[in-house]
Amino acid sequence: MPAWYWVLASAALLWNLLGCAFLGVELFAQESMMKSMNEDQKAWVRSIPRWVYFVYALAVSTGVAGSIGLFVRQDWVLSVFAVSLAAVLVQMIYTMIIAGGLRVMGPSGASMPAVVIVIAAALLWFSWFARNKNWFAPTVDQ
Repeated sequence: MPAWYWVLASAALLWNLLGCAFLGVELFAQESMMKSMNEDQKAWVRSIPRWVYFVYALAVSTGVAGSIGLFVRQDWVLSVFAVSLAAVLVQMIYTMIIAGGLRVMGPSGASMPAVVIVIAAALLWFSWFARNKNWFAPTVDQ
């Protein structure tokens, strides 16, 4: 197992824990978060339906689970990261395109959602790569 694998697994876990922290801020300190926003941006944030936060929670929790799975080297991480990427895509497509986030936040508002999508896709690819390299522990057959 190359040393960079553990570095990447650590970075993945930190990234996804950071996602959990941002979710917590959006859920419990939303008004504080919006202090620097204009009125259109505040209205947009307040218009996001609660189900989107459920999808957000699914994205970050499966991201954390997949990152932990990298440490214990289990091949189920591929499925978990696939769920995480799907949840990220649903969340970002809704908030940025359907709910009008790109219009309200401007083109620069797309940078962080783009980074989140790229990292979620990269973690899915990395788990596929690691599985194909046989870096994951074999499953025990009963």
